[in-house]
Amino acid sequence: MKKRNSVKISKRRYRWIVLLLAVLVVVLAVTLRRAATTDRGTTLRSRTEVRSDNNSGTKNSAGKKRKSSEAPVHSREDKGKKLCEEATIASVDRKGLELPAIDNEEFVIRNQEGRYTLFYDTMYRQAVWVAYRLTRSELEAGKAKRSNSFRSDPQVLSHGWPSASDSDYKGSGYDRGHLLPSADRCGSSQENRATFFLSNISPQCPELNRGVWRLLEEQVRRWVQRCDTLYVVTGSDLTGSLPRIEGGIGVPPKFFKAILFCSDSECQAIAFLIPNEKRLSKDFFTYALSIDSLETRVRMDLFPNLPDDVELRVEAQTDRSFWHSMR
Repeated sequence: MKKRNSVKISKRRYRWIVLLLAVLVVVLAVTLRRAATTDRGTTLRSRTEVRSDNNSGTKNSAGKKRKSSEAPVHSREDKGKKLCEEATIASVDRKGLELPAIDNEEFVIRNQEGRYTLFYDTMYRQAVWVAYRLTRSELEAGKAKRSNSFRSDPQVLSHGWPSASDSDYKGSGYDRGHLLPSADRCGSSQENRATFFLSNISPQCPELNRGVWRLLEEQVRRWVQRCDTLYVVTGSDLTGSLPRIEGGIGVPPKFFKAILFCSDSECQAIAFLIPNEKRLSKDFFTYALSIDSLETRVRMDLFPNLPDDVELRVEAQTDRSFWHSMR
């Protein structure tokens, strides 16, 4: 009897052990399956994150490249440069700041009465350019009336150079257009008469002289009221073979005006190049351009007396918002 019972007990234990093992196997299988699924999900998620990080890294690096190429405007280095530039501007010698580069002094005329300088073209009997400074105090002191006394420039005649005469313009179809405007020199009748020398006059289409050119001249005087002092160069394109009116006076295809404002802390410049034609816009900003662009077209070096770093910046671009705000 004892032997049989021990066998039975052994069989019962065996069954329980088998059952327990089966349960353990099932539990272990379920656990392993969940672990595998979790690992797979983690792997997929990590791969996705890596891709995302790589993509965002690429974007961020590209963004950094773009930002670096755009030049951080507010960097300490730029602020330092700006302060240095302001110090340089403050030390600029204003005397003769309006003068272009002069290669040949032989044909330069300095008019003391009218306070302007011009470069004379003997072939076409007029100035290539006229340079002058215009101030608010000069305009406010202006009470002299327009003289209308067009005549040959005594300095041109004294050099023996060919000169225009007033009769050359009669019946030509062109106006006698001022380079230095008469209204910019009204402090005395003497200085106003100096603007009517024919060396300061060029043939302009009436539509130009009485239209957008007049509006631009008036705007320059308004700018002076706001800016106090402007440095101006006005001239024309006298290159190549030009049509002529009576007396051999060449008719320029375009006229330009370059304007420089320079205070103790800021310099700004703008230029205008306007065709000598009948059909023109009355908005002179239509013809606005940078000093560099104008120099390329008329083959001149304007405002060379500015410090090099200031000249490069001011002439390379035009801040139209500045000039619009001063209107």
